[in-house]
Amino acid sequence: MTVPDSRRSAAMSRFHLFTVLGVVAVPAFGWFARHWSGATTLAVYWFENVVLCLFVLARIALHRRWAPKYGHFRYRAPQSGGSSDQSFLGGFALVSLAFCAVHGIFLGAVLGLLAHNRALEVLDLDWRSVGWGCACVLLFLTLDFLLDLIDLRRWSFRAVEQAANVGVGRIMVVHLTLLIGFAGIAATDAPSTLFGVFVVLKSLAALSAVVPQWEPERPPRWLSSLLNRMPNVHPSERFEDFWVQDQERERDRQRRNERPWRKAI
Repeated sequence: MTVPDSRRSAAMSRFHLFTVLGVVAVPAFGWFARHWSGATTLAVYWFENVVLCLFVLARIALHRRWAPKYGHFRYRAPQSGGSSDQSFLGGFALVSLAFCAVHGIFLGAVLGLLAHNRALEVLDLDWRSVGWGCACVLLFLTLDFLLDLIDLRRWSFRAVEQAANVGVGRIMVVHLTLLIGFAGIAATDAPSTLFGVFVVLKSLAALSAVVPQWEPERPPRWLSSLLNRMPNVHPSERFEDFWVQDQERERDRQRRNERPWRKAI
């Protein structure tokens, strides 16, 4: 018996939500309920970022092979100018893996700073908990990847691009928290507070991936009214006009990236 598309889509959405919640819950449960140290929690988060990037790269590579689009080979990013010869796969690999490498360096620096401040309760690295946490995260991310493989051939390039953006966004939350953490550790005697905030921010960033994004055709009236009162370099143009033009440029960009790829002979 064939499951109707709507019911199948709803079931897959629920399962996808389950895997995202699972990835979020593992380190959060470890930190708040199992009293993991900051070092243990950060190690699991770093592993999550690396595996997430590798799975996104696998999605991009498979989609490029199964449903080649112009954006895979001549990617035009948001707010970019003319055409680009950049490979979407290569660009994402360079950015994401470089950030993961820098994340590892920051992780070592944070732990070194904590060691200098003798924050032993945060430094206690429990390798057994790290192994358990990484195994659970890998399980949920693998299930999420296998679920996407069912319909990956039918994905639009925009869907692949959004999956990549979600991965980069979650990595950036880690880096921003670590950067702010340097100042927090230096200014306070409560480094564990940093990791509590870190866990909350990282969890919210992951959950944002399953929240529908609001993309109105026209700006909110209150925003237009506010910005139209502000001086600008084009006094005769309204904010609504800029908004509509920007939306049209974005639609043109997406249409260009979605064009079927025909390799020149």
